[in-house]
Amino acid sequence: MSTLIFIKSDNTDNANDDEYEFGMSMSSVKTAVEGDYDLGMLSQVQLENSKWSGSEVLHQFWNHLRRERRHRTLLYYRLNSCSCWMEDLLPSSNVTTLVWDDQEYPHYLRHHQDVDLIGMVCLKTSQYGGVMNALKVMLNQMRNVPVIVQLCESDDEEISAENILQLSLEYFMINVLILSMEFLKSKIFYTSDIFPKFKLIKKVYQTRLTLFPHKLGNHGGHPIRTIPGNSQPHTIVAKSPSGEIMVTGPIWKLLVEFVRYLNGTIQLVSVPQIGQTLRYSQILDLVGNNTVDIAASLRPYTTLHSNLHKFSYPAMVGSWCTMLPMERTLSSHEALGRLMKSPWTWLYLLLLYGVHNLLAQRRLLQTRLFSIVKPMTHLFLFCILLGQFSALFIVPQQLNHITNIREMEQAGVRIMGIRTEFPEYPFDFRSRYASSFLLKDGLSDVATHRNEFNTTYAYTVTSIKWSFYKEAQSYFRHPLFRYSEDICVQKLSLFALILRENCLYQDRLGTFILKLHAAGLLRLWYRQSFFEMVEAGSIRLEDKSQPHQFQPICWLDWQYVLIMYGVALSVSLAVFLMELAVYYINVWLDNL
Repeated sequence: MSTLIFIKSDNTDNANDDEYEFGMSMSSVKTAVEGDYDLGMLSQVQLENSKWSGSEVLHQFWNHLRRERRHRTLLYYRLNSCSCWMEDLLPSSNVTTLVWDDQEYPHYLRHHQDVDLIGMVCLKTSQYGGVMNALKVMLNQMRNVPVIVQLCESDDEEISAENILQLSLEYFMINVLILSMEFLKSKIFYTSDIFPKFKLIKKVYQTRLTLFPHKLGNHGGHPIRTIPGNSQPHTIVAKSPSGEIMVTGPIWKLLVEFVRYLNGTIQLVSVPQIGQTLRYSQILDLVGNNTVDIAASLRPYTTLHSNLHKFSYPAMVGSWCTMLPMERTLSSHEALGRLMKSPWTWLYLLLLYGVHNLLAQRRLLQTRLFSIVKPMTHLFLFCILLGQFSALFIVPQQLNHITNIREMEQAGVRIMGIRTEFPEYPFDFRSRYASSFLLKDGLSDVATHRNEFNTTYAYTVTSIKWSFYKEAQSYFRHPLFRYSEDICVQKLSLFALILRENCLYQDRLGTFILKLHAAGLLRLWYRQSFFEMVEAGSIRLEDKSQPHQFQPICWLDWQYVLIMYGVALSVSLAVFLMELAVYYINVWLDNL
């Protein structure tokens, strides 16, 4: 049962137009037949040799389309000035059908439809400009939707088809198929190849054809324009031993492998400068004015820019949290002081003393078996003390573990960040803890302190970049920083590649990124980025941690031990005097 919906609007916000000078030369018309569609047990007999009627041909074509695309929604455009035989499919299409007949106010379907959509357009050759422009608006951010165009005029079909396909290519609509007016008799339709140059293809319909083949599998060396953002370690710009500018880094490798995957070539739109990091606004201008196709830059997918989704594609998932200095190690004096100040220590000793006195009052303690209870208790206390000292030397105790930003303020630690990045933090976070930040105007100053592992400050850093610092600290005697997921700007954040709106390569890029994640290559490349930065001279391979040096026991520690010994001796003497007093009092009372 099909659903038929008529779309008629009088006011809709049109999406931004994006014209693209693709730079592909025209060539002569080519007639070809493809044979890459396998229908299994279906008939392989060519339709032009059959004696089917026009209605049977139309329904066979529709069934072929349903098997190949498996669409659930049909967008049908019609004008009253044009009569098309495709309308015969609407009552029996068994899909939700959107009928659109307004050329001035096209609807934006992105927020209402999924990708299981197919478009059908019936037009005169004189109308294709306005119709395709309206269709471009409706399919903004979903230009890969297949579109079937039926011509209702037979004048200069090849020229009209070529013009429509070229205009569709300018609008990034590459899955367009044009049926001739006499398709039910001649079975002729038109499509195109776009790489390495535009080529019109005229075909005769057969059941074994693939109506909408992949057109981005082989670019034939076609250039993909890019520029590195030079935000280390995502992209690293340095000089090679021969003195030439070289670009490396995980995101650059991703782009290089993607271009190789498409059999294309990388074209730098400008010579990258060493130490010059491009801001997000600069990259956005480059992709917005059609200078760059895909920028070699990875940025957090924040809500600050409402139109960011138009110019980005999520590549990684992570967090944007705080890189905190490790808490200070306690001295032996402080560690013993904490132990003795703990009420649990005294409660444990009191409990042990009470159990000892309870057993002393029983006759069972006089047996040989229970005579070892007292020395075993002393041995147990000695082992506890030895374990405390061993832990002190092996893993020294540290100050209280910082778990929130208030504890960080109490510890006197401030977060060093970039002033232009601060507005991207949540409003409550900024207003409540603004005094906890030390903001700098440039990224270079913050990056210098962070790369030098300056423990005076904490730093906001993404989990992706943290893998770089974690790899660097693996060569230290002991780590200087830890990644705290308790103090975060964004607990769960997307990191996106910046690319132009309605980019042709978006779908293929998504598939390629999934393959890289499955193979673990992105994680490997980020680990290797540390050594690439060392090779580029951006960071030095050295141990920045201060070693724990063995020192003789100082007088303060001896003084603390003597004080504890004196306190224990005083308590023992007081108990002894109390016992003597009780004894002599009892003797005196007996002699009365």
